[in-house]
Amino acid sequence: MKTRRPLIASLALVAALGLTGCGPNGGESATGSGSNGAVSQEAAKDLTPEADLAAAAQKLNTETMKIDMDMAGAMSMTGVADGKNGTTEMSVTMGAVSKDSKMVMRKVGPDLYMKVGGELGKLMGGNSSKEWMHLDAAKLGQGSSLNFGSKDDPAGAKAMLDVVTQVERVGDNGFKGTLDLTKSPRYNKDQNSLKALGDKATKVPFEAKKDSEGRLTELSFDMSGMGTGAGKVVTKYHDFGTPVSVEAPPASQVQEMPSQLSGILNA
Repeated sequence: MKTRRPLIASLALVAALGLTGCGPNGGESATGSGSNGAVSQEAAKDLTPEADLAAAAQKLNTETMKIDMDMAGAMSMTGVADGKNGTTEMSVTMGAVSKDSKMVMRKVGPDLYMKVGGELGKLMGGNSSKEWMHLDAAKLGQGSSLNFGSKDDPAGAKAMLDVVTQVERVGDNGFKGTLDLTKSPRYNKDQNSLKALGDKATKVPFEAKKDSEGRLTELSFDMSGMGTGAGKVVTKYHDFGTPVSVEAPPASQVQEMPSQLSGILNA
């Protein structure tokens, strides 16, 4: 259990920022102009930095894309997301646990599937004859570190906007500012991994970039001031229009996630 806690704590921090996917309540500032929230380069100049960044994040909802994330070497994630159908597949490497600790997560409709290998797989246990564990995503709490890939925010970028407390432009396509984790709808005030950050959780520096089409392409936040081993978490969105085909694993390879494990991940 103690070995598993650093992993859950790391995922919880990412989840609180929405980088693994959770859609906040939409507002006028997030809609920009047009049905999908996209705005032209010229129109973007007339928006506030907050509205411009919101429009860039919302445009990901209509795209298929690849996503890469690196958490200061402690965890990395790569995968694909379909903004229209709300399907997602992510492969996660947990270097903080062991070099061979890996996890694959698939979101297909309301179903979440997870396959865990290496040392992490041994810690989690389960029926080794069935590689995949299944969980009804609808049963995940708002603060769950696995509550990702929602249909209205498959890339997980839009949720970040709920916690922005200050933002300014950097050139034509860049942004920087601060985030307040405690403002996130996913922030669990009783979660020790977040509670331990104290006031540091209210002033997290972030940077973001968009492309010439107005799509968010990079989002990073700096945790280096939060303790030993912490650093930058960088998420990149790219290869827009890439084919995305995510299917549920064969039923013969799936078991229900043990209640003990689902309880930990749902904390």
